[in-house]
Amino acid sequence: MAYKDFYHLMLEYFSQPVELFTGSRNVPFTLYTEEQKLFVRNGKDNTSRIDPKEVAAFVERFEESESLLAKDYQDVTFKASYLLAAMKYITEQSASVLRFHSEELDNSEVQYKNWLNANPEGYVLNLLKRSEISEALDPASSTCLHSVGCSSINNERSYSHSEPFTGNDYFKICSVSLYALEQEAIRITKLSSVRRHSCLKSNMD
Repeated sequence: MAYKDFYHLMLEYFSQPVELFTGSRNVPFTLYTEEQKLFVRNGKDNTSRIDPKEVAAFVERFEESESLLAKDYQDVTFKASYLLAAMKYITEQSASVLRFHSEELDNSEVQYKNWLNANPEGYVLNLLKRSEISEALDPASSTCLHSVGCSSINNERSYSHSEPFTGNDYFKICSVSLYALEQEAIRITKLSSVRRHSCLKSNMD
C-alpha cells in the first residue's frame, strides 16, 4: 500500500482511540486523534504528540530500507515502534476492500446489499466495468465515491434492471476505509484524484 500521506491516513484510522502493541517488546499503547492532531498514550499513561514531520521522515526511511526494527529509525524519530505498529494495523485493515461484480461473483447483487446492511458507516466506489479493460476510456466522470447511505447506490426502486448495482455497466468496490477505497480507485483508473459524491462531502463537513 502507499504510505505517501501516512500522517493523514493515521488521522482517519485513529479518529477513535485504538490500543496497539509494539512489535518487539509487545508493550501496549493507544493511538488517537484530537482536533486533527495525532497523539500516543503509552502504558505508563504518558501522552505525547506525533509530529507530521517525524512521520514524513519515518516514511522516507521506511521506503528506503523497509526495516521493521525501531532501532533503524532512531536518528529520525523515537516513536518508530508506535509508527511501525500503526502501519501494520492499517495494512491489515486496508486489506478488507471487497469487489461486487456480476461477472466475478455469484449473487453479487445480494452480497452487495448484505455488505451495505452490515457496514452502515462504510464507503462505496462506483465505476464502469470497462474502466479495467479500456485505456481509451476517460474514467473521471464515471468513477465516484459514495457513503453507504447514499440513495444513488442503494435504492433499487430507481432502476428497472434486475441487478442495477453490480450486474449492469457498473460494479461496486466497498470498504470501511475511505482511504483504502480511494487508493484502489486510483490504482484501477490511474486518476490522480477521485470524484466524491455530494453525500460524502456533506458527511465530512
